[in-house]
Amino acid sequence: MRMALTKFSMLLCVMLLHALLATPAGAQVHVNVNIGAPPPAPIIVQAPPTMLFLQDPGVYVAVGIPYDMFFIGGRYYYFDSGNWFWASGYGGPWGYVGYSTLPPGLRKFEVRRLREFREREYTVYKVQGPKFKGKNFDAEGGPEWKEHDRGEHDRGEHDRGEHSKGHKKH
Repeated sequence: MRMALTKFSMLLCVMLLHALLATPAGAQVHVNVNIGAPPPAPIIVQAPPTMLFLQDPGVYVAVGIPYDMFFIGGRYYYFDSGNWFWASGYGGPWGYVGYSTLPPGLRKFEVRRLREFREREYTVYKVQGPKFKGKNFDAEGGPEWKEHDRGEHDRGEHDRGEHSKGHKKH
């Protein structure tokens, strides 16, 4: 019986080998490597955007530009094509950031809702003009700007609404 199993196993191996070698050699190989998200669309603005504080999510949002850009904890965050990116300045360079590592204020709400908050606050800002009482600042370009490059727990005058004092606003 043992001899029959060995012969059967050998016969099966030979048949499988023959079947593999007899198949046509028209195989194609495709390699697709996708690491992370695609790069975001470039941000092009004529002047540093005005950033307004949104109380409910606890983040600043850029207004007057066609981008979903936010500021919190010393970093700018940009939502583009379903992906989040971050940079130390509003002009980039932008690096991909996973949803789970976003600050809580950005994770708490869908982007659609953040846009609603932005439009509501921007309307108040435009109506009140220089008398706008909300917290705001004009964004700066990059890592050399240390005023806003602080940690989540030390936002200083932003949280007290004092940053725009002495700044002429339109």
